[in-house]
Amino acid sequence: MSPRISVLTSVHNGEKYINECIDSILNQTFSDFEYIILNDGSTDRTKDILDKYTDPRLRIFHQENLGIPKSLNRGVSLCHTDLIAHLDGDDYAHSHWLERQFEFMIQNQNVIFCSARFQELFKGSFYPQSFPFVENDHEIRESMCFMNCVPHSFATIRKKDFLKVGGYDQNFIVAHDYDLWIRLLGQGNGHILDETLGVFRIHEASISKKKERVMIQETIQIQWKAYQKLGGSFWKMVKSLSRKCFIWLLPLEMRSYLRTCIRKYQS
Repeated sequence: MSPRISVLTSVHNGEKYINECIDSILNQTFSDFEYIILNDGSTDRTKDILDKYTDPRLRIFHQENLGIPKSLNRGVSLCHTDLIAHLDGDDYAHSHWLERQFEFMIQNQNVIFCSARFQELFKGSFYPQSFPFVENDHEIRESMCFMNCVPHSFATIRKKDFLKVGGYDQNFIVAHDYDLWIRLLGQGNGHILDETLGVFRIHEASISKKKERVMIQETIQIQWKAYQKLGGSFWKMVKSLSRKCFIWLLPLEMRSYLRTCIRKYQS
């Protein structure tokens, strides 16, 4: 029987966390899926770990390092279903994630992407997600000019609409998902489920200074594009960019400490 939803993960040097990511999918309450995993040029033990899995729902591809957006574009082309759920290789999903996403997308054909709330895992402790939650299409559109409010991990898209807008823009190294949401909102509605359905892991590789510098540069371009296409508050956009630039100027250790303080306050 053909699968009804595809799950897509691109992983590079993910030996520390890829087991937990894969196992969270294999233990889903919704079992009618295929799972495409792209080993994007890993040089650690990722290949050996992946090759140990024998579940027939897994389709594993080893490739040279393409970078995330190009790898994900390839992954989408390999998916056999119209509904494609994305999960980063260092995150993991709660057991009912696919069930909730599939049901919502089937019942709401006007929605072309749907994500969900998540927990953050930072230095062994769990915290609520650190950016404001928005739910419906109107709130998403209003927020896009000053923040990327749609979690990429735990998001499900419709392949036909993804292809219609040209997929991920490979010119964006880090903020490719932010750019994608804006283009998809030109085709239909977005939604974020008000239910915690996964765990987003924050670790050294996810908060490097180089990565944040690229993120700031790309975010400036994309937020201006969002303001032009979707509207919203110009001053909220300026305030958001100013805050991001200020945080980026701080030493990495101070930014890490600031995040810890914020999460302790939230909990």
